[in-house]
Amino acid sequence: MEKTLLALAVAAVATSASAATVYNNDGTQVDVGGRFDVALGKFNDDERADLRNVGSRLEFKAQHDLGEGVKVIGYTRLHFNDGGDKWDTGSSFNNIKTNKLWLALQKDEVGRVSFGKQDTTGDAVEINDHSYLFGGSNNLFTGGDKVVSFRSADFQLAEGQTLGFGADYTFGEAKKNNAETKLKYAYGTSAFYAGQFADVGVNLNAGYTVEVHDNGDVLSNDTGRKVQSWRVASQFAYGPVAFGAEYGQSFYKDHQTQDKQGKGRFLEVAAKYQYLDNASVYAAWERNEYKGYKAGLSFDKGDANFLRTVVGDLGVAQKQKLRENVYLVGADYAFTKNVVAYVEYAHSRVKGTGSIEGDDVKVTGKTKRAKDNRYAVGLRVYF
Repeated sequence: MEKTLLALAVAAVATSASAATVYNNDGTQVDVGGRFDVALGKFNDDERADLRNVGSRLEFKAQHDLGEGVKVIGYTRLHFNDGGDKWDTGSSFNNIKTNKLWLALQKDEVGRVSFGKQDTTGDAVEINDHSYLFGGSNNLFTGGDKVVSFRSADFQLAEGQTLGFGADYTFGEAKKNNAETKLKYAYGTSAFYAGQFADVGVNLNAGYTVEVHDNGDVLSNDTGRKVQSWRVASQFAYGPVAFGAEYGQSFYKDHQTQDKQGKGRFLEVAAKYQYLDNASVYAAWERNEYKGYKAGLSFDKGDANFLRTVVGDLGVAQKQKLRENVYLVGADYAFTKNVVAYVEYAHSRVKGTGSIEGDDVKVTGKTKRAKDNRYAVGLRVYF
C-alpha cells in the first residue's frame, strides 16, 4: 500500500470509511465513526475458549480550514476496555478509556505536526502485518501519551516515485525520581518510499528509535535502561498479490554501568492474496530472538516482542538465548464495506536457555521448547 500523506491521514485521522459528518459549516467539519470488533477463540494454551473485545472504538475528528492549504485537526479515539486489550483474561467489554487524543496543524505539500497521545511515525514502518489478532513484531518505539510527531508530505522523486520522512519526540514521566523504571523520553526518525513500476508496486520503509528509562531508584534521577532500535521493511505488490519482508534489531544497555544487557533480532515475512474483491487470505512467519549479555535482559509480562510472553515474564542472562518462531495464517471476507468476518490461527514455538514464566510454562536450564496454539473467528463492523 502506498504510504502517501493522504493515506496516512486516512489511517490516523479519519474515523472510518463510513464515518458520519455531523457538522460542516464555515470551514469546520466534525466526523463521528468507529468500529465494533469481537472475536471468539482460544488466546493462550492455558486458557479456555473466550469471547474478547478486539479494539472496538468510537472516534471523533474535527478540522477547520484556515486557508492557503492549512488545516487544524483535532482527533480522539475511545476504547471500551480499561483493563488492557484482547489479552485481558477478565472482561474486555468494559469502561471507556482514551486511546488517542491529539491536535495537529497540517500544510498541503509540507506535512503535518501533531501533539498529544498518539502513535509515532515508527509505528507505520511495519507494513507486512496483515493480521487482525496475532501478528506483528515491530521493535521500534511506536507511541506514547505525550508525543510530538512530524510527518512530511510525500515528495515526488520521479514519475510514480515518492519519498517522505517522519520525526518524533516523546515526553515521559515528568517526576524526576521514580521507584519504577518509567520512560524518561524517547525520540526517533523514519523514512517512507513508494514506487510504481508498470504493474509492480514497491514500498520501502526504515526507522530508528531511542528509548531512555528511569533506573527505578526513588533517591536517584539517573537513567536506567536505554534501548536503541532500527528496522527496515519492504513490500512488493503485483495485482492481487502482496509479498514483503522486514528485519530489525534492538540493543539494550544499562546506562549507569554502561554494561550491555542484551540484543533482540526480529524478522517478519508475509504474503497476502486478494482472490476476490471482498476476500483475501494471508500468511506470515515471524522469527523473534533475544540474547543476553553481561548485565542480563528481562521483560515484564507482555513487554517483549514474543507472542508467547503475554502470559508471563521473559528473561535471558549472560550467554542465554530465547528464540521464537511464529507461523500465522488467516482469511477475511467482507459482506459489505462495513462488515468484515475473519478467521486466524497462530502457532508459536520457543526454544532456548532463557526463561518464560507463566501459569504452566517455564523454559529454563538446558535447551527446551514451549509451544502455543491460538485461534479465533471474529466480526468487525465499521460505522
